Amino acid sequence: MTNARFLLILTLALMNNLAFGQSYKTAVGIRLDNGVNLTAQQHIVDNWTVEGILHTPLRSEEIGVTLLAEHHRKILFRGLNLYAGGGAHYYWRSAANGLENDALANNVFGLTGIGGLEVTLGRLNFAFDWKPELHLSGDQVHPFEWTGASVSVRYILAKRERKKIKDCGVWDAFGKKKK
Repeated sequence: MTNARFLLILTLALMNNLAFGQSYKTAVGIRLDNGVNLTAQQHIVDNWTVEGILHTPLRSEEIGVTLLAEHHRKILFRGLNLYAGGGAHYYWRSAANGLENDALANNVFGLTGIGGLEVTLGRLNFAFDWKPELHLSGDQVHPFEWTGASVSVRYILAKRERKKIKDCGVWDAFGKKKK
């Protein structure tokens, strides 16, 4: 197979809009980045999910939450998706000197972006993504964080039904037996 033919087939496969991106309704699991976090995704409408992440302290004293809306796009086959989206994050930080006003001033709020690749195999969903953060308040020393890559492993609690493709009865005439 020539390189041009391979690129044409790959391009057509990537442009396929007929199938849904994600193959699950609800999935929960763990996310490994700068710590061990909990993640849950819920399908809301075609090709869109909402993801919630609970950030647990591992290397810091922060605990936080992130809420994201993500658009999924199927590539090559059902269960292999590219996705991108955005949302907001909030981190609670403990105050250095114990004063409540300092604790409020140190809490971080901002906008979050996300982009990645996921694959679903049976009841397991594996995702590799990048999630940069823009802090609007709280951390003015590092207002933009390139949090790096992460890996998520989720268990699918509820699968989506496959949508059947309608062929407008084109193949019905070929399936009938002649008398």
